[in-house]
Amino acid sequence: MFWNRTKTNIEATVTETVRKLLRAALDDAETTLGKIRTIQQLNTKVRELREEVETAKIEKGRKDEVFAKKEREIEHKVGLERERQKCEIGQAKREAVVTVREENLTADRTRFEEQMKFQQDRFTEEVKYLKDMVGQVLKRLPDASIYTEVKSG
Repeated sequence: MFWNRTKTNIEATVTETVRKLLRAALDDAETTLGKIRTIQQLNTKVRELREEVETAKIEKGRKDEVFAKKEREIEHKVGLERERQKCEIGQAKREAVVTVREENLTADRTRFEEQMKFQQDRFTEEVKYLKDMVGQVLKRLPDASIYTEVKSG
């Protein structure tokens, strides 16, 4: 009896142990299969991520190229603007010089005209003075007609 009880107990224990081992083996197999599925999924995910990285690199390259192009265009426009400003400054300087020269020429012309008027007025006065003086000298000089009358008479 004791043996029966122990035999039943042993059978139950063996059965239980076999069940646990089988359950552990099945769990282990399922885990391994799950890992194999997960590894396939990881490989797929890795491929997808690599593709995304390559796509991101391509997009970055395109954006860098667009940015560099815009930067070159801006630098070119800045250079053109500087050149335009230099030309405008040069033109303004030339215009200022021309304006000053025109003003100087106008002032010289006015001064020349004033000097000519002064010289003309002075010359007119001198001529008038000389005419008066010659007239007075001629009045004081004996007349040639007087000499002819005196000698004849």
